[in-house]
Amino acid sequence: MDDDTIKEKEFFNQNYNISYVDESLPKADNKIILKHYICSLLVYGTLLLLLYANPFFKSMANQEVKFIFNRLYLIYICIAPIIYFYYRPKSLWISHNITICEYVKRVFLHLPAFRPLSAEEIKDELKHFVPGYTERQSLMLIFIKAFFGIIMVSSLVGNIEVMFQRSDIYNNVLESLIVTLGEFDFSGLKYFFSEYKNILYNNAILFLFSIDLTIFSFGYLTELSFLKNKIRTVETTPAGIFFCLICYPPFIAISNAFIRLPQNDNVLAFGDINSPVTWCFRIAAILFLVIYVCASVALGFKGSNLTNRGTVSCFPYNIVRHPAYISKNIFWILTTLPILFVDFNGIDFSIKKYIIDALLILCAICGCAGIYYMRALTEERHLIKDPEYQEYTKKVKYRFIPFVI
Repeated sequence: MDDDTIKEKEFFNQNYNISYVDESLPKADNKIILKHYICSLLVYGTLLLLLYANPFFKSMANQEVKFIFNRLYLIYICIAPIIYFYYRPKSLWISHNITICEYVKRVFLHLPAFRPLSAEEIKDELKHFVPGYTERQSLMLIFIKAFFGIIMVSSLVGNIEVMFQRSDIYNNVLESLIVTLGEFDFSGLKYFFSEYKNILYNNAILFLFSIDLTIFSFGYLTELSFLKNKIRTVETTPAGIFFCLICYPPFIAISNAFIRLPQNDNVLAFGDINSPVTWCFRIAAILFLVIYVCASVALGFKGSNLTNRGTVSCFPYNIVRHPAYISKNIFWILTTLPILFVDFNGIDFSIKKYIIDALLILCAICGCAGIYYMRALTEERHLIKDPEYQEYTKKVKYRFIPFVI
């Protein structure tokens, strides 16, 4: 590592990296431990109350989800002091929860001047309300953990419930497969896949997305040095936040209202579930969904949106810089295009309507891809501040498709 690179990393750590801890600092003393612990209880407790009172999250958080978050809060209450007093981590000196509480205290305890103010005095007044860099980062960090955390956990719990409801189906499929293989009746595999192919397809999608949700749920709920997933910086620009949130509920309803992509995991070519065209699209869709999940697995504990937790360069991130975005978009395209395969000789077929529908679908695909393209650009604008990511972009030159873009 040359001197310039070392200087760049030092500059980044000292000016941007909110998890950077100066090794010259002493271990956390009793005062800072208690302060961090009390502030954390206030911040996490307030978040739970706000989440459960919010109409959107209230409908999303069923009893199982509330049980999980309530138990996590209770576990933190009981276990955190033991860990803090035993290990006395230096990171408590830069506690985000202390920063948030001190900012809230500054805002609410400040008494405004009830008199005409000069321009300079107005600037001084605003300083009490406008958060500084570390405060903005800390506030956005806790928002990200709360917003995405509950979405991921709720979606994961929903998927697990569906899988439990389908347990009888899984048993039938497994028993049939065991009998077929046990009798060495490999010709029976043809019947097996014919009988269960739709079940296998739908549950493969459910299982793969559940892996992704598990990884990201863990990523949002943890931030530990030994897991190497400490958050270095958080995206705080309006564009970066917009193009990310628009891809998730409840905001995704807005993008869907404009884009209207008729994506459906069970769309059929020619209206026939046994059509070879249908299954060519479905198999390809599953393969790209596997790549998408591989990207999530590669991120591991670092998986989370709008944050920089360090760069990942193993497969598939050694091929392109945004394998998750491109594979997810291709999955959606492959589960949309079969709708264009119709009986062109049918009585109700209209070439005019078909062309209009095809153009609308093409526009919807472009609109969806455009959102993720802008999401990738804003994400890179945030990450490029980190010298580690700068080195990564030199090694992996293409964002989506090797040698193309």
